[in-house]
Amino acid sequence: MQTQAGVEGIVCALAGELGVWATRVRSRQQVLGLEVLELDAPRPARAVICGIGKVAAARGVAALCHAGPAPLGRLWVVGTCGGLVASLPVGTLVHCTRAVQADLGVRAGREVEADARLRAAWQAVAPGPEAHFLTADRAVLSPLRRFRLTRAWPGPAVADMETAAAAAVAAGCGIPFAALRAVTDRAGWFGGSTFRANYETQGPRAADTLLPLWEKLV
Repeated sequence: MQTQAGVEGIVCALAGELGVWATRVRSRQQVLGLEVLELDAPRPARAVICGIGKVAAARGVAALCHAGPAPLGRLWVVGTCGGLVASLPVGTLVHCTRAVQADLGVRAGREVEADARLRAAWQAVAPGPEAHFLTADRAVLSPLRRFRLTRAWPGPAVADMETAAAAAVAAGCGIPFAALRAVTDRAGWFGGSTFRANYETQGPRAADTLLPLWEKLV
């Protein structure tokens, strides 16, 4: 896959999802009230820990875009997610095919396709199933919400709280994106406690795969 001009950008919600990049920070700057990290990476790269939720994710991508002077060339969304189907158990690394704002009341702009070439390159170093990423402002912690989501979007799917918003900002700026998340919990009655039990081990896994990916791209 050919590389393109511009820096690589990582966005994640929580510090534990930054993985190895937390130890590879060259410099820090404040942009739009967030700390943007310049990374020691095989390619020019920056990252932001945006916080939880769609508004936070959109702000995070905007901060990456404004960090300059080099433009943002590609966006990589990493972190954790909740599995919505039995074929995606805890510990699965899941690639995004389409990011959906599942709780948005209008259809226009609700769905954004992940870049197929970026996804294929990522699959080569981090194989895993592909699924819709259903983004909402509330965590999916009940079987009822799981049932409603899987009826509305049949097929493999996971739940998260940032990807679709990050993807929408990237799409509006003409920036290709891809997303990879590790499943920490299922949409059952004990989803919250399962997330807490698995977050420490699963949180950094997606971000850690970017180092071998970028080495391969170089």
